[in-house]
Amino acid sequence: MAQLTRFGFGVQALIALASRRDQWSSAEIAGLISCEPTALRKILSQLAEAGLIDVKQGRSGGYRLVKRPEEITLFEVYQSLHNEDPQWGRMADTTGEGLFGAKVRESFTRIMTDINVQVTQVLGNYTIADLVE
Repeated sequence: MAQLTRFGFGVQALIALASRRDQWSSAEIAGLISCEPTALRKILSQLAEAGLIDVKQGRSGGYRLVKRPEEITLFEVYQSLHNEDPQWGRMADTTGEGLFGAKVRESFTRIMTDINVQVTQVLGNYTIADLVE
């Protein structure tokens, strides 16, 4: 599943969990956000590993937030769902081995660093609570 798709579904799942106090099943959340249940369970597992949600197994089980919605930044969600380099990180892969490629790669590296800083700052400014409203 693409990085941004996982992030989008993860944020929506957290918004759903923030919208009521009791637990949700993965099937309920999947239906609400129009996500394939198996893919959603993987996303929920990653969010649980990051300490954002709690999972209770069994017939009366489900998912619930561990933190308050105002304590969960979108950057924290992004970090918990992305194990690989961001998509823009692949720009440097397009450069050749010669002098021209080396110069362009250096420029791309600076640009990618700036993008990462901006993404971190912007996503860090928003919380799940901001999106629930």
